Amino acid sequence: MEQQELDGLMKSIWDDLQGLGIPVSENIVSNVLVNTRAKRRLGCSILREGVYTIEVSSRILDRPELLRQTLIHELLHTCRGCRDHGTRWKAYAQRVNDAWGLSIERTVKAQEALAPLREEKVRYILECTVCGAKYPRSRMSKAVKLPQRYQCRCGGKLQRIL
Repeated sequence: MEQQELDGLMKSIWDDLQGLGIPVSENIVSNVLVNTRAKRRLGCSILREGVYTIEVSSRILDRPELLRQTLIHELLHTCRGCRDHGTRWKAYAQRVNDAWGLSIERTVKAQEALAPLREEKVRYILECTVCGAKYPRSRMSKAVKLPQRYQCRCGGKLQRIL
């Protein structure tokens, strides 16, 4: 998708959200940024000095419906009190879902069509010493370095097995 089409799509979605009575910010950079490095996220809304910039992963440009839902998701973050996925953001997302028959949520469901977007190699596995629950990790983190400091949901200690 070309930049002009992408920007037009965002403007069209912005207009439609306003039509639903959703108070999307007017302080949004008109050009959608395309991130060629994003592997774990589909989009993001960046707030700098009171102005929002919407960014999407280049990996979804050839998936029109996913691109549309991602732009809606990120535009909802520009509403006052919606920087996170709290009650207000969820209410606006539900309004969009009901009106347009979509499924705007905090994260994308892991469907086969999306698997390549979210696939990461598991490099570490933490295991609970009590219930045996396993926690795969792709990146080095504090929990991977010092698993004994962390607990499982059941309250058991974690240990690194890979």
